[in-house]
Amino acid sequence: MWLTMKPIIRYSVLILSFPIANLGWAECPVNSESNVQLQILGSGGPNGSGDRASSGYVLWVDGVGRILVDAGSGTKVRFDKSGANFDDIDLVALSHFHPDHSAELPALLWTPPRGSIRISGPTGSDQVPSLDSFLESLFGEEGAFSVTYGRLTLDPITVDVSSNEVTEVWRDGDILVRGRSVPHGTIPAVGYRVDIGDTSIAFTSDQNGSDPTFISFIQDVDVLVVHMTTPESSNSALHAKPSVWGQMAESANAGHVVISHIGSDSDAVVVEGVGILRDNFSGQVTLGEDLLCVEVI
Repeated sequence: MWLTMKPIIRYSVLILSFPIANLGWAECPVNSESNVQLQILGSGGPNGSGDRASSGYVLWVDGVGRILVDAGSGTKVRFDKSGANFDDIDLVALSHFHPDHSAELPALLWTPPRGSIRISGPTGSDQVPSLDSFLESLFGEEGAFSVTYGRLTLDPITVDVSSNEVTEVWRDGDILVRGRSVPHGTIPAVGYRVDIGDTSIAFTSDQNGSDPTFISFIQDVDVLVVHMTTPESSNSALHAKPSVWGQMAESANAGHVVISHIGSDSDAVVVEGVGILRDNFSGQVTLGEDLLCVEVI
């Protein structure tokens, strides 16, 4: 097992020269090993962590950015730099409504010259609104961004997170997107799996790793995106430890782990966390950064 970056010549920089600055990668290459690429828009945690934007990802299929997962603070600028076109986005998949996963949604929806936008997200709770209520509070006739009212037609797809049942979110040709609940304390949250032909990628979202049934949902994925926010010493009810992420990936027989939602600005804490995850996982590991493009193979 090894720690990789692209291009590989930056390996020594990754290990020895934290913090990692944005290296300016943009569009994912069309003539690559796979027809599916993951591009990280934001690799940082709740506070952005240095130069990192908060959580957001674009899935490229055949050279077109088609799925946006999360829209945390800072991801609008990263989206514009990625070369993706919002008119090509078929699905905006929100894991939950913490600002570091959803704050840029109004900015992303402000300028696209299109009518209908498909958005998925969780059911609500006493603490957090449901997807429908969340969207209404932002984009409804009396919403915070009512200036968009009438310009957009939102197509909400709600994932019921009251159980661990799997919801089919969207299907188009050989693309299948599914979602299910993940344990993020008392906050309703969704983890997503995307199967595209023979390739697959899963997004753990923020979770504490306490639900063993999640393993079957991500079984045998080619790429698993994990959110390594807390150090091994943490006892957070919201976020899993690095060792738990490694054990989860190993149990699921994941091919490649991409570490994102990095919650520390400390070089030592990040390096230690990566090392602990690698001690528990026998596959390939990549430490994410903003605009990095990862082949899904």
